[in-house]
Amino acid sequence: MNPEITVREFLSLFHTRKLDVDAVRALLADGARYQPVVPIAPVRQGANAICEELERQYELYDECACNILSIAVSGSTVFTERVDTCRQLKDGRETTTSVVGVFDLDDAGKIVWWREYWDCLDCAGQLGIDDQAMRSIMGA
Repeated sequence: MNPEITVREFLSLFHTRKLDVDAVRALLADGARYQPVVPIAPVRQGANAICEELERQYELYDECACNILSIAVSGSTVFTERVDTCRQLKDGRETTTSVVGVFDLDDAGKIVWWREYWDCLDCAGQLGIDDQAMRSIMGA
């Protein structure tokens, strides 16, 4: 099991117009947790809930290119510093933001805990909305 390779593979699945939910699900442990925006978004519990959340997100945007700037591994934890660029489905506009993603993997190489830290106000500004509208979009 190589946690870095797993996380790189996982992030590569998002640079697409149609999310391959089965491929995403295959890299998640059944009891995985996901917090899309720390600290404002609720934690999604379980692989099925995570996939449902990602499908919801892909109703808003697609082609999320995760450009990894730095990656560090400590045991079974992987830290990524990225620049993510997504195409908004509403108007085709691209939004770009800096993200730190932290992933914990189990002994089988499945993701058990995934959290994302990024500046929601930066994205809200790019979308021309206020912070409350951004919170609503993120399900917070």
